[in-house]
Amino acid sequence: MTLRRRTFNGLLLTAAGSSLVPTVLARSSDITRFYDSADATAMAEAVRKGDILASELLEEAIRRAEQAEAAYNILTMEHFDLAREQLTATTPSGPFGGVPFLLKDMGIKLEGTITTNGSRLLADNVAKSTSELVKRYQRAGVVIFGKTNVPEFGAALTTENLFTGDCLNPWNPAYSAGGSSGGTAAAIAARVLPMAHGTDGGGSIRAPANHCGVFGFKPTRGLTPDPGGAGMSVGHVLTRSVRDSAAMMDATAGYVPGAPYGAGLAADGHLAATRVDPRPLRIALNLSAPEVDIHPDCRAAVLATAKLLQELGHTVEEAAPNLDFERLNNAQNTLISVKTATVLTRIERRRGKAIAVPEIEPMIAMIKEHGQRLSALDHADALDHAQAIGRTMGQFHQDYDLILQPVTATPAPKLGTITYRDGDTLAEYTARFKKVSAFTHLYNMSGQPSVSLPLAMSADGLPIGVMLSGRVGEDRLLFSVSAQLERAAPWEHRRPDLTGLYA
Repeated sequence: MTLRRRTFNGLLLTAAGSSLVPTVLARSSDITRFYDSADATAMAEAVRKGDILASELLEEAIRRAEQAEAAYNILTMEHFDLAREQLTATTPSGPFGGVPFLLKDMGIKLEGTITTNGSRLLADNVAKSTSELVKRYQRAGVVIFGKTNVPEFGAALTTENLFTGDCLNPWNPAYSAGGSSGGTAAAIAARVLPMAHGTDGGGSIRAPANHCGVFGFKPTRGLTPDPGGAGMSVGHVLTRSVRDSAAMMDATAGYVPGAPYGAGLAADGHLAATRVDPRPLRIALNLSAPEVDIHPDCRAAVLATAKLLQELGHTVEEAAPNLDFERLNNAQNTLISVKTATVLTRIERRRGKAIAVPEIEPMIAMIKEHGQRLSALDHADALDHAQAIGRTMGQFHQDYDLILQPVTATPAPKLGTITYRDGDTLAEYTARFKKVSAFTHLYNMSGQPSVSLPLAMSADGLPIGVMLSGRVGEDRLLFSVSAQLERAAPWEHRRPDLTGLYA
């Protein structure tokens, strides 16, 4: 069974109908042109000025979502009427008042709606409350109209799912949109909307951003609410522009009382940092990862960015932290496996019976079994090693402000390239996808901020991102240099061929 889209408008809310549509139709061509070029900040400004109605933005987003869904399978849930109800009940306010928005179908709750985590096990998992991060999105004024496609339990860096179907890359549908925030990245690349929610526990914001040619920022651990996966996963947004990401960080960052992790807030905010160039920085260029061959186009993208950074007044030199990558990978596998096994064991206890294939994908069953075999000592050792990695990186950053690397070792892989294969061991499966994504997970272990910037294209016409990573807590600096690069080498003109999609 493949899920595709489901309409679910909640248990607590009623549909408002489609009385807003006639307004849209009166100015449809103008709205389409504006929507196609505006980022979320521009949309919110237009709503505040009265140049466009929030209802008009929503109906254009819905129109595009329906067309892009048919082409790329970006959605798991439609909340169209729920969103219409919101606009009839409230006046848009906040920094993103009236801007259409999608939630990733994983790790968050919106009261009265379903979050599946990409699993048939949770196909009827109705939330009884709303996550703190989602509350902050709501206070920022966005209009949530659906949820985006993910791999089951986010356990892959490609959104290929036996339950929800494969998410296709708008640049070339034969290729992966990345994972686990693949539906989000594909929706933004396909111009369905300029900004949407994602999470990153091993590269799950940055890899999809890389594959789909959008901007993807992973915050410092604890800067935004609801971190998961032993503190490795953080939530934020994927965007087309740097300023949208920075402004949403200002709207959502801040400690949640009682949370196990927290990060300090800068007085001046993240958006302010995008408006000024950073001081001259010392940047480490690192093009090495064990047993990984970097694709020539990805290498060229990083080297071109290094040259650009030098032209902008920064010092770039080759350097790498002293890390045991085998032990790092083993520790990450342990933490992910134990977390997955814990989640599934809780489900088993609630329902009173065991979970087995085909209720979950073979890959998830394998990870669950591995997690159940591990001991408390194994888990404690993995956590200790993650903390040791953080200390190592802290020392490295005494000499370097940032690290410049590829996001992934290759451009977007073809569908089926890095998925589970019958008979795979966990080591075989992880080794295969880490040949593509060998660089991102370090910064989940250390808790550092890290960003994918869509600065290049492959010879085959696929986007290529470059990754910059900084000290824990220095998210403002990373936003500042990202905005500097966006001004020096703009990427907004790069778009997939969507001819006829929204005609």
